[in-house]
Amino acid sequence: MKSEMHTVELFCVAFLCLCPMAWASSSREPCRSPSKISGTLCVSSTKDDTIAWGDFKYDSTHKHLHFVEDSSKSNKTSHLDVLIHFEEGVMYELDSKNESCKKESLPSHDHPMEVPADASHVNELYMGSPDKSEQGLRVRLWSVNMSDHDTHHPHAHYSIMTTSCGCLPVSCTYHSEKNDLIFSFFNVQTEVDDLQVFNPPDYCDGVATEDASDDHSFFDLFHD
Repeated sequence: MKSEMHTVELFCVAFLCLCPMAWASSSREPCRSPSKISGTLCVSSTKDDTIAWGDFKYDSTHKHLHFVEDSSKSNKTSHLDVLIHFEEGVMYELDSKNESCKKESLPSHDHPMEVPADASHVNELYMGSPDKSEQGLRVRLWSVNMSDHDTHHPHAHYSIMTTSCGCLPVSCTYHSEKNDLIFSFFNVQTEVDDLQVFNPPDYCDGVATEDASDDHSFFDLFHD
């Protein structure tokens, strides 16, 4: 029998009695995400409307991400279906309808699904009301300067907002010379139903890896 899946709100409410001690004693080291998370991701530009909306699944143990855009929520004729193995520095762009696969290098390991080890804690605060049950969410804000560990992104930085309980992603804002983006996470769950989504499909077998530019990152997938 499958264990119960928890949304962001339910996850924090369930552990509410444990949180005061955690908040009081935390050294504010970067928190660690659950081993598996999934949910809905909305990407928007600070200058325009929604750029992408779809389902994501992330394996924090192996640093694998699968994002599939919901084409019904966009006016684009094509939709994004990407599988990324961050530690291996490889990204697959998939087209299941035509069974085509593009494989390219991805030098940057940065992304908004979890807090990196070199992130700085900025603040801890409530979204909504702290006075009434289930009308607020306690969150932590983390700042990441990409140039600290990636010389190819000297002016890029991003901030991640996570739940104080569970370290689940809530939102992320990204700024660079190329893009200003906002990532919003909804209905986050602490499980992934099918772990096969992290494996390249058979039609990717034998596909050669194309070299991408040294400054290519996950954030470059989204542009207005």
